[in-house]
Amino acid sequence: MNINLEERIVHFLPDYGIDSCLQFGHYKYSKAQPQLPIHEHCNAIEICFCIKGEQHYIIGEELFQLHGNDILIIPPNKEHSTGEYPEDKGELFWLQINCSDNQRRLCNLPGDHSKYLLRELKKTSERTFKGAFQVKFVLEKLLNELKTSSTVLSEITINQLIVQTILEVLNLSKRKQDSPPLKRLNDIDTYILNNLHRIIYVDELAGVSNVSVGYFKFWFKNTMGIPPKEYINRLKIEQSKIDLLKSHSITTVAFNLGFSSSQYFSTTFKKFTGYTPKTYISLKSNN
Repeated sequence: MNINLEERIVHFLPDYGIDSCLQFGHYKYSKAQPQLPIHEHCNAIEICFCIKGEQHYIIGEELFQLHGNDILIIPPNKEHSTGEYPEDKGELFWLQINCSDNQRRLCNLPGDHSKYLLRELKKTSERTFKGAFQVKFVLEKLLNELKTSSTVLSEITINQLIVQTILEVLNLSKRKQDSPPLKRLNDIDTYILNNLHRIIYVDELAGVSNVSVGYFKFWFKNTMGIPPKEYINRLKIEQSKIDLLKSHSITTVAFNLGFSSSQYFSTTFKKFTGYTPKTYISLKSNN
C-alpha cells in the first residue's frame, strides 16, 4: 500500500518484497503542516534526511533541530514527535529499517553484515550530523524506482539503493563535524543545491567560503580531487538522471538545470555517463 497526498509520498516496503524495512517516505511541503503527534516505531530504526528547510524532533525529552542537509537517526521503540512545532515547509526523506531479533537479513546481506549495519545505526542514533549530495541523489533514485517498480530487477535495485543509503549515512556520521574544511564543504553543497537551476560561477563559491577565487580553486581541487566547475556539473548530471525519467524532455531538463543549450547539456551528460540523454531515457524505460 502506498500513500500519495501530492506533497507527501509513503511507500510500504514489504509490498515490494523488502521485508527488512518498513517504509520509505518523502515530503516536499510548500507550507507548514500540522504537528507530528507522539509515536514510536516498534523495533524499527528511522533515518531522517532534511534536504531543505527546517524540522524539529523531540525524542524523549531532547529537542533536535534539523536544517537543510542534516541527518538524524531515531532509535527503535523511542517516543518522538515534533512537539509544538509544525512539520515545517521544506523537503525531507525518511527510511524505516526493521531491527527486530527475528527479522530477515537486511536487504539480503550476509547475516554478520546485516547485524553490523544495524548495530552501527543504533550507535549513531539521537544526534544530528551533516549529509551530502550523494545521499540525496541515492534517495531520489530510490523514490523513482519505487514509483516504477514491477520486476525482479527493480527489487534488486531497491535493495541495493537502501544498502547504499545506509553505508553513505554511516560514513557521513563518522566525519568530524566541526572541522573548518567540512563546514566549508557543507556550505558549498548547500549553496549548490539551492542554485542547481541556474549557472553557478566559481567566484560565487569562493564568496561563500570567504576566500579569494585563486585560493578557492587550489583548495577545492586539493580537497575534492576535481575542479569546482567539474564538481558542479557532476552534481547537475546526477540530478538530471532523475529529472529525465520524470519528464523525458531533454530541453526542459537542460534549461531547468541552468545549461545554456540542450546540445551543451547532452555533451556534458555523455561526458560523465557515457550515454546521450536520449539513450539513457530509452535504457531506463526498458528496464
